[in-house]
Formats: sequence, C-alpha cells, structure tokens
Amino acid sequence: MRIFYLDLKPSVFIFQRFRPDNKMTEHLNDLEIIRKVLQGNLDAYKMIVDRYSDFILNLCYRHLYSQPEAEDATQDVFIKAYNNLSQWEPRAQFKTWLYRIAINHCLNMVRRKKLIHFQSMNSPDFIEDISMAAREKSAESGIIDHQKEKFLQKILYELPEKQRTVLLLYFYQELSYREIAETLKISLSSVESRLFRAKKALAKILKKQNISAASF
Repeated sequence: MRIFYLDLKPSVFIFQRFRPDNKMTEHLNDLEIIRKVLQGNLDAYKMIVDRYSDFILNLCYRHLYSQPEAEDATQDVFIKAYNNLSQWEPRAQFKTWLYRIAINHCLNMVRRKKLIHFQSMNSPDFIEDISMAAREKSAESGIIDHQKEKFLQKILYELPEKQRTVLLLYFYQELSYREIAETLKISLSSVESRLFRAKKALAKILKKQNISAASF
C-alpha cells in the first residue's frame, strides 16, 4: 500500500491509498469534492488523491523514469494542487489542471538534474515498464524485441521537449487532442502540429537506422 505524506499546513497529514466507500464518492464529481475541501473538509481531499494518484504517479514516472523520484514528485504535485485549489477554474477540467501542475513540476526536475539523456535510461525498472506497456499494446504481434524497445525510448528522448511531452500524453496517458490542448494551454492545431512533427522526426530517425516503424 502506497502512502503519500502531504504537508498541509498547519499540520502534517498522511493520506493513504485507500478505496473509499462507493456511497462517499459515486455521486460526487471533482467540483463537489473541491468545494468541500475549500470549506475546510480536509478529509475530502483524500478522495482527490485516491482518484488521481495512479494517473499522476504514472505521468511523473514517464518523465523521470525513477520510481522514488516519481513518488516524491507525485507528493509534491498534490501539495501544490492543494495549496492552489482556489485558483482552479471549474470551467476547465480538474484533471487537465492537475496534469499541467504535474508536467511543469516534472519538467523542472528534469531540467535541474539534466536527466533527459543520461541517468535513468538504463534503469531495469524503466526498461521493464516500457516492455510491459509494449506487450500490452502488441499482444497479437508476438514477442517484443527488448533492444528495439530500448532504442525507441532513447530516440524519443532525443526529441524536442514540446514534441516529446505531447507524445507522452497522447500515447502513454492516452489523452485526447482536446485534453492535451487544455493541459498544455495550447491550441488544437498546435497539438496536431507537434504530434505530426514528432512522428515525422521519429520516422526519420528510424529510417536513417534502416529500421521499419512497423517493427515496433
């Protein structure tokens, strides 16, 4: 069971991963829960953590490729979200607002530590995670070549930051174009353009290496 320690002033609260009673959550949307939190019901924030912690942890891991770093980042993201709840505008999806906080936080971590090309590309956890994701999406294609997976991830992280972020959100987080646009605060045409350029750049690199994209 994963535990997130969130320092919510004036005290330190421990938010455990838990499965709330369905009666507590099935009729509550994000707006209703957040209203409760803003009214002083700190326990209600547990529902937000439970609802989105897996998504945020996965998103952080996709950027950092370190489980401890991703867990720390997830904790930081929920703290930042809590401290800025009053700034969330209900007309926007809470999920995309939370994703934007997570992405900005992770990109800042990557920039500070210069992790893009070096530190975690050879992480066993990273390779296994990518292998599992590839196998799930290619169950009908047979055994996935481990070295090709590793190579694909390496060239993915050679892409410009903006293109790479869109690819991660689209392929790994499975966000729609509209959700990506809301998350990154860019237009739909910009999402389409970045995704097109990213795919084109990947295809060019693969062609240069005499590797067919179909083999992935």
